[in-house]
Amino acid sequence: MLSRLFKKLDILIIKAFIGPFLATFFVTLFVLVLQFMWLYIDDFVGKGLDTFTVLRMLMYVAATTVPLALPLAVLLSSIMTLGNLGETYELVAIKSAGISLLRFLRPLFVVSFVITCIAFYFNNNILPYANLKMNTLKYDIIVSKPAFAIKEGVFYDKIEGFVIKIGKKERDDSTIRNVVIYEQNNNGQQDNMIVADSGTMVVSPDKQSLIFTLRSGSRYQEKMERGSTTGSELIRMSFKTYKKVLDLSSFRMNKTDDSTFKDNYQMKSVIQLAKIIDSIKGVENRYARQASQGVNMGMKFPAYLDTTGWDAIDKKPVYSHYLLPIDRVRDTLRREWAVALRRQDSTDRAQDSIRKKQDSQRLAQEALQKERDRSNPSGGASSNATGSTPANTASAPAPLNTNTPPGQAPGQASRVPRTAPDPRFSDLLPDSVRLTVMDKAINAISSAKVALVQPVTLYAAEQKTLLHHEEAWHEKFTMAVACMVMFLIGAPLGSIIRKGGIGMPLVFAVIFFVIFFLLNNFGRKFVSQAVMTPLAGMWMPTYVLTPIGLFLVYKALNDSQLFNKEFYFRLTKKIRPLFTLIGKWTKRKKISPSNVG
Repeated sequence: MLSRLFKKLDILIIKAFIGPFLATFFVTLFVLVLQFMWLYIDDFVGKGLDTFTVLRMLMYVAATTVPLALPLAVLLSSIMTLGNLGETYELVAIKSAGISLLRFLRPLFVVSFVITCIAFYFNNNILPYANLKMNTLKYDIIVSKPAFAIKEGVFYDKIEGFVIKIGKKERDDSTIRNVVIYEQNNNGQQDNMIVADSGTMVVSPDKQSLIFTLRSGSRYQEKMERGSTTGSELIRMSFKTYKKVLDLSSFRMNKTDDSTFKDNYQMKSVIQLAKIIDSIKGVENRYARQASQGVNMGMKFPAYLDTTGWDAIDKKPVYSHYLLPIDRVRDTLRREWAVALRRQDSTDRAQDSIRKKQDSQRLAQEALQKERDRSNPSGGASSNATGSTPANTASAPAPLNTNTPPGQAPGQASRVPRTAPDPRFSDLLPDSVRLTVMDKAINAISSAKVALVQPVTLYAAEQKTLLHHEEAWHEKFTMAVACMVMFLIGAPLGSIIRKGGIGMPLVFAVIFFVIFFLLNNFGRKFVSQAVMTPLAGMWMPTYVLTPIGLFLVYKALNDSQLFNKEFYFRLTKKIRPLFTLIGKWTKRKKISPSNVG
C-alpha cells in the first residue's frame, strides 16, 4: 500500500512538473529567438528572403538557444510546481503524512538528471551542427546584396552599370511614370540615357531579370571614336514602346560551403575538442623549445664562465684564464671594505670631537652674554675690551664625498655599508677583457631578443586558441550541469515561497537566472582574457549557485520562514522598542545642559 502511494505521488509530482516545464521552455526559446532576430534584423530585412530560408534560419537559431533555455525552464517550472503544491496545501498534507521533502522531490531529481543528460547530448552532438548551419546561412544572408527595391524620386544604383530614377509608382507597384535610366559605359561615364513618360517594371519569374516596358520616350546615345579629340556624336532615338532588360543575377544569394566554418571551436564535439587541445599543447611546447633554443644559442659564454671544471685532486674549481679567481676578488673587496669602514669611523670620531668643541664654545658664549645682560640692565649694546665679539674659531668639517648618492639628502656624507659586499660579475673581469665581455653580452641579449619575437608571437596566438577550445570543452558540461543547479535552487525555493502561477515564481526565477547568466558571461570573459583558468572561470556559476541551493534545501527541510512577511513583521515588532529607546537617548543627549551651554 505504501509503495503504491509513493508511485502515485511520484506520478503526481512528475505530471505537475512536465506541463510548466514544456510551457516555460518554449516561451523561453521564443524570447531568446526574438533577441537574436532583434540583433540581426537590419541584416535580414530587404534581402528578398524566401519563406523556407527564414524558417531554416529560425530553426537553427532556436537550436543554438536550447542550452540556455533549458536551465531557465527547469528553474521556473520547479518554482511553479512546488509553489502550486504549497499554495493549495498539498505539500503540507504530504508532509503531515510523514513523507519527507527529499523523498517527495526524488522523482523531480530523476527527471532533472535525465534533462541534464539530454542537455549534454544536445550540446555535444546537435549544437555543433546547428552552429555550423546557422553561421553559414547567416553569412550568406549578410553578404548578399539587398533585394530589388526602387523608391520614388531616389536614384537607385545597386544594379551594376545602371542608375535608375522613377518619378512615381502606382499602387500596383508595377506601373511607373517619369522614368530616367542612365547607362554607364566601360570608362565609367554616363554617356547613354533613356527617358520615358510611363511604363511597367516587373521581375521575371526566375528572379534573374528586371524587365522595363517603356512608352513615349527617347534614348540618347553619345558616340566618340577611341583616341579622337575632335568631338563626339549625339544620337537621339524616339520610341513609342521600348523594352529594356536588366540582369539581376548579382542579387542571387550564393550558398557558402560548410567547410568554411567547420574548423571553428563552436562546431566541435567533446572528443574533437580534446584532440585539438592536445595538438595545440604540442604546438605550444614546440614554440617554447624553439624560444629556449634561440636564447641558448645567443646567450652562451663558455669562455667567460666562473668555472670551467673541478679539480678532483685539490678539490677546488678550475677558473677560466679570462676570469680572476673569485676567492681573491672576494678577499680584495673585503679588505677594501674594511679600510673604507675604518676611514669612515675615524672621520666620524673627528667630526664628533669638532662638534663637541663647537658646542662647548657656544655654551660659554651664551653664558658670557647672559652675564653681560645682568650687569647692563639698561639693555644697551655692550662690547668687550677690544671692541669685538668673540668669534668661533673652529672650522666646519669637510664632507667625505661631494657627490650625493640616490635617496640621500644633499650635503650628507656618503656612508660605507656595515656589511661586506659580494663580488659582481664585472668585478671578476680584468680590465683587459671587461669592455669586450660587456659588448658581447649586449650583442647576445639583442640577438636573443630578436630570436624570441616570432616564437613568443606564435605562442601567444596558440595560447589564445587553446583558451577558446578549453572554454568550449568545459561549456559542454557546465551548461548541462546548470539544469541540476537550477533545480537545486528552484525546488526548495518553491516550497518556501508557496506561491504558484507566474507572478512571484517568475520574479525569483528571473533574479537567479540573471545571476547565472552574468556569472557565466564573466567567467567566459575572464577565461578569454587569461585572467582565470578554464576550470575556474567556466565553472564559476556552479561554484557560486550550488551553496545557495544547498542552503535553500536546508531551509526548506526545516520549514523556514525566509519569505514569510508575517515573520519579518513580528521580528520588526520585537526590535521596534529598541529603536525607540535609542531615539529617546539621542534626543536627551542633544538637549542636555552641557550641550546647551
